[in-house]
Amino acid sequence: MANNYDQLPRVEFEVNLADFKRLEQIARTLEAAGLQGAYAEFQREYANALRVSKQFIRNAGADEVDAAQKIESQQVGHSKSGYIPTGTLQGSITPQFSRGGLKVSVVPLATSADADKARQKAKGGKAKRFKPSKGSELHYYGVDVEFGNSKMTAEPFMKPSGEKVATKLDGEFEQAMRRALR
Repeated sequence: MANNYDQLPRVEFEVNLADFKRLEQIARTLEAAGLQGAYAEFQREYANALRVSKQFIRNAGADEVDAAQKIESQQVGHSKSGYIPTGTLQGSITPQFSRGGLKVSVVPLATSADADKARQKAKGGKAKRFKPSKGSELHYYGVDVEFGNSKMTAEPFMKPSGEKVATKLDGEFEQAMRRALR
């Protein structure tokens, strides 16, 4: 079975600060025209916006992980799909942040091998703790759970959680920026 990492369901949130480049040019122009401190003021405002944006993305990632885990635990595996929950999928929902910290991609990283290990540990009475497997032939079963396959119906948990969190975040970002730029 080929690695299906690229097919994983993802929820992504990103802050785009591109408009600040235009404002930077305006601040430089004002400074050159004699308005002392315009560029320094821009730099302060941009630093605040950047700080708040990074915090906002960290919080968005945490909110998405919580929402996806809640939906997964309440809905997935309670149908006739044949999927038997081990807690591995729920525990594998992970935020992956961009280098600049302005983008997060939340993704379930559990593999079939991880679920097999969890089932074996559960039979033996050992505690379950998610540790991702490594290798090129991994099958990430979050793809099957989210989208379904020939043996099981889809039980989406990432899309509904992403929609729920996005709705919540819509107004929050604007408020956060207004507070940062006061």
